[in-house]
This record gives sequence, C-alpha cells and structure tokens, in this order.
Amino acid sequence: MAFASKQCPECRAACVIDDEQPPKIREWHFTRLQKRKFKYGFPVWASPAIAIVEGSPMAFFGGYDNTLHALDLAAKQERWFKVTNGPITAPPAVGSVEDIPVVFFGSSDRSVYAHLAYDGTLLWSRELVEPTPTIGQSIVCAPLVQGDTLYVTCFSYDRSFARNDQRGWLFALKKDTGRLLWKVEVSQGPVSSPTGAYVDGKYTVFVAARKGLLSAIDVSQTEPARLWEFQMPHEVMGSPAVLEGDRPMLFLGSKFGNIIALDARTGERIWKRMAGNWIDNTACIGEIGGEPVVFVGSHDYNVYAFKAIDGEFIWRRHLGGEVFSAPAFFYLEGEPALTVASLDNHTYVLNATDGKVTTSYYTGKPIWDTISKGDVLWGSPAVLQAGRQTAVLTGSYNGHFYVLPVYGKSELRAKVRSASSLWIWLIVVAGVFLLVVLPIVIILGPVKSPEKRS
Repeated sequence: MAFASKQCPECRAACVIDDEQPPKIREWHFTRLQKRKFKYGFPVWASPAIAIVEGSPMAFFGGYDNTLHALDLAAKQERWFKVTNGPITAPPAVGSVEDIPVVFFGSSDRSVYAHLAYDGTLLWSRELVEPTPTIGQSIVCAPLVQGDTLYVTCFSYDRSFARNDQRGWLFALKKDTGRLLWKVEVSQGPVSSPTGAYVDGKYTVFVAARKGLLSAIDVSQTEPARLWEFQMPHEVMGSPAVLEGDRPMLFLGSKFGNIIALDARTGERIWKRMAGNWIDNTACIGEIGGEPVVFVGSHDYNVYAFKAIDGEFIWRRHLGGEVFSAPAFFYLEGEPALTVASLDNHTYVLNATDGKVTTSYYTGKPIWDTISKGDVLWGSPAVLQAGRQTAVLTGSYNGHFYVLPVYGKSELRAKVRSASSLWIWLIVVAGVFLLVVLPIVIILGPVKSPEKRS
C-alpha cells in the first residue's frame, strides 16, 4: 500500500496507470505566455494535479498568468484553459460529479471554480468573499474533495482603516452546485490548504494557520465543531500531512526547522525532529519495508526520512540547493522513489530507501535575480507513475512547465555526481596545478614589462 494518495494538495505524489501498455509520455517543455510580466512574490506555477480523464493522462495547473491549464500528456497538447481575474497560487483538485471528472480550483480573485475535466465546460463558480473598493488580493488555497462536499480555505484583507479586517476562513461548499453550506473562521491571517482524514469514524479537517496554530475540525455533522488546537513554535507555510489507520497521525514542519508528529485524535505531540533550517513546505508519507515513513525537505539543502511511528532517523541526503518543494513519493519498477525540487535549479529523483540520487534535471534559471523565500510556496513536482512511461511533472520558475520522462533520454537530464566524485575532481585539479602549472611558472620566472620609451 502506498500512502501517497493521502497527501495534502501540495504533494499529490503520483497518479498511477496500471495498464500493461500505458500511453507513451514524451518530454515536453510547455509555455504559453513567454512575454507575460511576472509579479515578484507569486509562484510562477503552482503544483500540478494529475488525473486519468476518459483514458488519457492529464495535468492541471495554474500560476502567474491567472489561467488554469489542462494538458493532455499523451497527445502532448493543451486541451483547454480558463482565465480568471487573479493568480492561481495553489494546485487544483480533481473529483467527480455524477461520475463525470471535474476540476476544482481557487483563484486570487476570491472565487472557486468547477470545470469539466475533459473539455473545460464551466459547471459552477462561487465567490467566497464579497468585494469592497479597498479589498486586497486574496489567497485561495487548494480545495479538498470529500464525498459530496468541497472544503477550501481563503484569506482576505481590507486595506481601508474603516474596514481594516483580515481573516482566514474554512468554507464548505456543495460539490455539484457550489452552494455554501457553512464557513468558520480559522485565523486572523493566512491559512494552509485543508487536509482531512477519518478519525474514529468522523471525518476531520485539519488546517494550519501561518501563525502556527493547527486546528482539527469535525465536519461530520451539520455544523463544524473544533476538536483541538496545537500551537507550533514558529510560522507554518505548508499543510499537515495525514497518516490514517489505527493510530492516525499528523506531520507538520515550521520555519523553526522542526518536523512535529501529532496524535490526530487529541493533538498531543508524539515526537519532534530538527533540521538545520526552515521546513516551509509539506511533508510526504510513503512506505518502506511495510512501515510508513515521513519525508521532508529543508532549506539546509537536505531531504530527510524518518519513521512515522516514532520519528527514528533513517537517512539524510544533501542536495545542490535549498529544498523548497514538497517531496512526492512514487514507485519505480516496484522500488520506492522520491522527487523534490531545489533552489539550485534542479529537480531530483531519489531512491526512497537510502536517499541516493538516481537522476536529476536542470530546470532553468529563475526569472528574477533572487527568489522570494519565506512568503511564497513555490510549486512542487508531481509524478505520472506508468511503468517505463513514468514522468516527473514540475513547473519551473523560469516560466516553463516540464514533463520529464524518468526513463530514456531527456534534454534536461543532468549528470548525477556524488560528493566523493567532486572531491576527486578537486584533488585532480589541485594535482595538475602543483605538478604542471606551478613548476612552469617557477621556471619561466616573473614576466618583465617592457621599459617605457622616453
């Protein structure tokens, strides 16, 4: 069993195709508006959601261009797109209404949209916050689909002194019509995307406020009921990852650099581990040797693996840059694997058992000279798991969205070098300098400049 499907929207790890002959997935560097002006502080592309729609693998994602894109990965073409009135900063969710696949997504125009996944036909749209002349840009996070209900969080603020108000809300909408069922205030600041799980037979939604307050809300009844709260030691950017089962647990990182495991029933802390820098995205849960494992990336350049039950350290892998993305867990020929993106402009594929890097891709320099860290969740990679046609999908902050086959040739594939190989090259360079360059310089002596003519 893979726990990847239980992840929050930021790390929808893998969409699996079990066919013996899956459709061929080719490398694709998609871009639509090359001359578009990017807004500093917004993600270029949000994380993608992947789904099989009428037999075809499709990817859905939005970003800086105010547009949701629907890509047919096998046909290598954009099937449809929809333009909103604001940036799309979070991944969509794919569900079904009367057995018809539907894409649900939010936009910074304070609205949630539902479109048919196949051709983009609008099913409904719902404005979450009423506009005012001085309202600021809102943050609508990734929706959570559960049964007949769509859960979505939204933060909005008003810039006027008279209406100076900022609140983060959790909304419950009817999945088929978008009708508002209820809303509850979660924080007086930005909030994460909601995640959910059944706890003792009751469906519970978990939301983390940017200020670090994690809330568990029972939504199994007509009215929501807050079950417990837990205060994290520092700001939180990601969403809680959920492990269901006989002992349901939550995992959440913070800018303090720690990853904390909580009892999903009571909110009591079970264990805590520290990284060397921020953990500002969402953890990922996979399985190694029959045991659930938590994977998390940090701005200390490392990816970590811990046993989910007791937090026992398994491995740590140092990469070439700060790890800003949520890890995505999947399988390569039956072996557990992981993919993450880092600020050295590379996307990596790792062996999830020992953390060894198996391949990497160079995904281009950023649009800006510097990256806005700490206030923005840059998009995370996702995976289409289809045997020899497996591919990593990632939106780069150079303006391109990439479909990168794991097997076969790739234009962007980079040579994987271990730390030992780098030391070997340094020793070789030092030896050439000491044995060849330096003796020549000593023999020839200093070069005399010609005398100036009077």
